[in-house]
Amino acid sequence: MKKLMLMALVMITTQVLAQKTQIQSAFSYLKYEQLDKAKEAIDLAVNHETTMNNEKAWYYRGLIYQSLYKNEKFPNLTTDPLGEALRSYDKAMEINPKYENAEDIITKKKLLVQQFSDLGYTEYNSKNYAGALKAYEGVINLSPGDTAIYFNAALCAERAGDKAKAKKYYDKLIDLQYNDAKIYQPYAQMLLADGDTTKALEVLKTGSTRFPGEKSILISQTNVYISAGKTTEALAAIDQAITKDPTNANLYFAQGTLNEKTNKMEAAGVSYKKAIENNPDYFDAYYNLGALYFNDGARMANAANNIKDNAKYAAAKSAFEAKFKEAQPFLEKALQLNPKDQSTLISLKQLYATINDTVNYERVKALLDGLNK
Repeated sequence: MKKLMLMALVMITTQVLAQKTQIQSAFSYLKYEQLDKAKEAIDLAVNHETTMNNEKAWYYRGLIYQSLYKNEKFPNLTTDPLGEALRSYDKAMEINPKYENAEDIITKKKLLVQQFSDLGYTEYNSKNYAGALKAYEGVINLSPGDTAIYFNAALCAERAGDKAKAKKYYDKLIDLQYNDAKIYQPYAQMLLADGDTTKALEVLKTGSTRFPGEKSILISQTNVYISAGKTTEALAAIDQAITKDPTNANLYFAQGTLNEKTNKMEAAGVSYKKAIENNPDYFDAYYNLGALYFNDGARMANAANNIKDNAKYAAAKSAFEAKFKEAQPFLEKALQLNPKDQSTLISLKQLYATINDTVNYERVKALLDGLNK
């Protein structure tokens, strides 16, 4: 029995020695840049029961895998050299927090931060957003105080379709009071796309508090308020946005539509005219302005139909025809910009019928009939 135990002990000792030799061989291969052999030897060592808890094995593994990053001679030995290097260094320190090479591991991790950042940049430019995200998360693991990396991670997560991580990193940026207004608009848009209007408005409110007057945030707030049916808040946001961007025709157009919704017709007309002033080819602004006067004229014409007194009816008729004629140039300009717009043609046809302009009525009717063939 003692002889058998002695033989077993000899075998175990031999195995331990063999694996320790494997560790040393791996380091020698690394020293002479034989990274294929170094990787093979060290992977055997860290997976063997006799040396899987040897801090030196994991330290060497970290060195070897880190050396494989962007190695032209051995480009395909591993798909994640930096991640494996970090895991190996962490394992070495977990096994022995007082390991004699702890200082060198700290130095190597600082280099890993730069390498992960480099990899993230490369993957992002290659449109491999999932790969870029993974790289930037490596930086976050090593350097959690680098707030700019959270923005990179959020952007990559969003583009990779990982909304959960994108939200996580955008929230982190807000918690860290990241000093850049550009995080709020894309985050709010993503939340809005998910139907979370309440959270989108919270994010934008935080952004407008931290960056008062920031145009992108104000415009986003306006869009969210409009989609949520909060007209009063939307108008207030638009007014603020216009002060920051007074030549933005889209803002004036949105202001006009909201003024219409709140029955501020005169103000709506002013807004549409400002939109046209800043964009002379703005079809929607011309159409809405023409429709504004047209609808006003139609209401006046309907009211006039109830007048029995001839003199009073004549005065009312003159007034509603004048209102239709006020709509005419704007609807004609809309038709010029979009000759196949059916709504514009129908409005013009009715307009010319009401004011007894036979020539223009026949012209517009022919255009409309041509569309319906």
